[in-house]
Amino acid sequence: MIVSYGPDNKQLLKESDLHISNLSRKLLRKKVRISFRRSLKDFFKSLPGSLKFVLKKNNKTKIYIALVLAGGMGDVLRQKDAFCAILEVFPSAVVDVYGKTYKLFFKDIKNVRFFFNKYFIGFSRKRYDIVLDYFSSDNITSGICDLAVNSLRTDSLKSFKADFEYLKTQYPYCFKFETQYFFQKKAVENKLKFNNVVKLTAGIKNFTKIALPVNFKEQDILKFGLSKQCKYITFQHGWGNKGYIPNKMYMSTHLWATKNWEELLKEIKRMFPEYKIVQVGLASVHVLCADINLVGKTSFDELCSVIKYSSLHIDTDCGCVHIARAVNTRCVVLFGPSNAEYVGYEDNINIVANSCRNCFVIEKWYEKCVRGFKDPICMKSILPNFVANTIKENLRDSI
Repeated sequence: MIVSYGPDNKQLLKESDLHISNLSRKLLRKKVRISFRRSLKDFFKSLPGSLKFVLKKNNKTKIYIALVLAGGMGDVLRQKDAFCAILEVFPSAVVDVYGKTYKLFFKDIKNVRFFFNKYFIGFSRKRYDIVLDYFSSDNITSGICDLAVNSLRTDSLKSFKADFEYLKTQYPYCFKFETQYFFQKKAVENKLKFNNVVKLTAGIKNFTKIALPVNFKEQDILKFGLSKQCKYITFQHGWGNKGYIPNKMYMSTHLWATKNWEELLKEIKRMFPEYKIVQVGLASVHVLCADINLVGKTSFDELCSVIKYSSLHIDTDCGCVHIARAVNTRCVVLFGPSNAEYVGYEDNINIVANSCRNCFVIEKWYEKCVRGFKDPICMKSILPNFVANTIKENLRDSI
């Protein structure tokens, strides 16, 4: 569900769309050059590891799959969705994951043999029957899988290849080399969301749900003064380890001001006095109105458990939203730079800016406003009282 703050300012939105469109056209050539230079750099960086691995011989009776990851937590969780759907087709496949930093999210997958640095795919690419590569296209259009089926030695591989070729004819715009801006416009026009594209380009049409490798235990939250019976609401004032921290080099453009959070939490406490307010995340300042501050104090499993037993999670478009989605906790999400129609989950209350939005297709959009404003007008235009009233109108009976 998408809720726009007040009537759209059509003139500002038109100016914003034109500006972003022009920047995207300029960036396409630039990104191609960047991608080529990075490919050369990655090639030489991965050479030692690739040469060592390429000498190993695979068992010819087994199917080998490489998964090359890219992006943040939300991206990787969606990529894992596609990967799990592939394993349903090839349940006994041997899998190598290229993306060591994401090892935590795959501890429940028994098929995984090795975790490599994502640059190490190199010469090893041809050794796999299937390669799901989200990294090589990430500089141009994030979320698109560069799928390669290198072998047709079994009937299952032949069938998978045929199904993939059929998907390409049904969704041709998903497989074109295009900047994020133009790609997203076509995807939204065709009623496709980010999580659909991640799977479609991996040859999967079955849109499964995010799976988290977490054993949820009540003792994980008892230590923080919470329980299953305790009524509480969680929120995050940050973006991974790039939280709202004073004197930092830059604040991410899709963070909401601390004073706005304080005003919102005061209003929530007035409307729902029986609920505790719990702040979660990796890094950020403590919002004073929060009853419990868990910023930087939880493990990943504990964070998932805290959000799972929460009655509601409030956030900007950040990783905790994807955790909430996976554990069936409803969210209120504030969207400014990112496109709610493309990346937002339909089960959530997605509040979008009415003056300027959807610039996250531009390089380094998260460091500074692409239109040059000191304070991004998208997030600034979303006011606390509107968010509070939206929560009251839509969620009073469910929290």
